[in-house]
Amino acid sequence: MTLSVQFAAILIMMAGGMYVGAAIDTFRRFERSWKHRVLFSYGMEIGFWLLQTLILFYLLYRVNQGELRFYIFLAILCGFATYKALFELLYQRLLELMIRFVVELYRFFARLVKGLVFQPIIWLFRLLLLLLTGIWAVLLWLLTVIGKVCLFPFRLLFKLIWMLIPKPIKKYLHKLAGFYSKIKNMLRKWRQFMHKKRR
Repeated sequence: MTLSVQFAAILIMMAGGMYVGAAIDTFRRFERSWKHRVLFSYGMEIGFWLLQTLILFYLLYRVNQGELRFYIFLAILCGFATYKALFELLYQRLLELMIRFVVELYRFFARLVKGLVFQPIIWLFRLLLLLLTGIWAVLLWLLTVIGKVCLFPFRLLFKLIWMLIPKPIKKYLHKLAGFYSKIKNMLRKWRQFMHKKRR
């Protein structure tokens, strides 16, 4: 392995160490979302470290065909220490700003979609419901009017027939109606009595 390749490997591994530091801070920032889920937290931790190992090995493979040397580990540690000393606070602030920006952007688009898509649908649904209610009320009114108009001749005919019926028959019919009402009342009282007795 030539000197230039070794130098490139050291520089890339230092950059890799800095990247690992930033990745750890990013992971720890989002870790609070799943920290209380123990199994999921363990799975995420293992997956994270496996991913970082694969990324570093891929970078090393691109530079020196994946040959591991002691100075490679030193370069990674040096890059990690550089990140911690110089860039950690700056990156954490930048990360918070990015998270806030993404959250605000999401809220903006959510409000936009709600205002332009869901709200008009709700208004249309309410308007349709109002129209259907109005149509139903008009139909009921029309049916009532038609019913009254259709029944009007029969009512007149019934009144005419009632006027032509002799008085004795009218009295008999009144008595019959009163007798029917008494029976109906007696049956209702008996039903109420039986219902109370069952309780």
